[in-house]
Amino acid sequence: MSPNVHPLLDAPISIVPSATRAALPLTAGGLVVAGAFVGGGLLLIGGIVALAYRSGDERVDRVADALDGDLPTPTDAPVREGADVPSAANLHEVAEREDGDPVYVPVIRIPLATADPGRDGVYRHAARAAAALHDEFEDAHVRGYDVEFGLDDGSLGGVGRTVKRVAVTPEIAARLRDRDYDHRDLREDVADGDDGDPGVPPVDWGDAVSYATGDGSAATAGAAATTAAT
Repeated sequence: MSPNVHPLLDAPISIVPSATRAALPLTAGGLVVAGAFVGGGLLLIGGIVALAYRSGDERVDRVADALDGDLPTPTDAPVREGADVPSAANLHEVAEREDGDPVYVPVIRIPLATADPGRDGVYRHAARAAAALHDEFEDAHVRGYDVEFGLDDGSLGGVGRTVKRVAVTPEIAARLRDRDYDHRDLREDVADGDDGDPGVPPVDWGDAVSYATGDGSAATAGAAATTAAT
C-alpha cells in the first residue's frame, strides 16, 4: 500500500521518470514522487509514491553525507533551517561511450532560505559541492556536476517550487584543488564557458534540467512546472 502524502508536506520531492534506467534518485530520508506540480496542484503520474533513502550508488551517498553540516554559511544564500542538506541527490546515466562505459551527471540540491540568493553565496555553495563531487567521480566519465538550488519562494504552502542550477565541468571542478582558486574564480570560469545551452556545461545560474528522457539529452525542466524544490 502506498503511504499517504499530504501535497503540502515540506519534504524532499524529486521527479522520478518511469521506465528509465537513467535516473538513480536519492532523497535524504524524504519522499520521491513520480509527478509534477501543475497549476498549483500535485499531479501524480500513475499514482506512484515511494519512499527512498539511498541512491544505490555509494559515491553519491558519500558526497551527500560529506556535505551534511559542512556547507558554507553565506548571509546572501543561507541554507534553509531544518531542511535536509542536501535535500536531494541523484546520479543520472546520460550516455554511453563507444567502449560501453556510462557517462554520468551527478546532481546535488541545496535548499536555500531565500527566493533571491546572492550570486557570491551561490558560488560558495557550488564550489564546495562541486569539489566534493569531483573527489568521488574523478575516475568516472562525467559530463558535468549539477549543483541545484531550491529557492524558498513559498509558492505552495511554504514549499518552494523554483529550482536553479550551476553546472560545472570536471575540468573546472579540478581547479578547486588549487588553494589559490576560490568560488570567485569558479564563478568567472563558469560564466565565461556558458554558451547558453542548458544541456551543455558549464551553466551559470540556469534553470534545472531533466535527464528523464533516457537518451542522453537534457531538456529544460521549466522549474516552476516540473520540479519541486525543498
